Amino acid sequence: MAEALGIHKQTLLKLRRSKFSPFEEGRDYRWGGLTTGGNLQWQWEKTEESFTNFRRIPASRLETFASTLNQGGVRA
Repeated sequence: MAEALGIHKQTLLKLRRSKFSPFEEGRDYRWGGLTTGGNLQWQWEKTEESFTNFRRIPASRLETFASTLNQGGVRA
């Protein structure tokens, strides 16, 4: 699936795990098998649509730490 989207496999998996993920279990992917060790199976059309319509989040919304720079631009 990653190759079809033009991204690295690890990038796809990281996006899937993110709280800002464009992907939804049951719509874009499912788990194959009865155990927790099952394979991840992607629904190509839905995943492509979700990835294409995904709007990137501005970095300012993802920032979780306060600036600690003093007036001279050096970290305190």
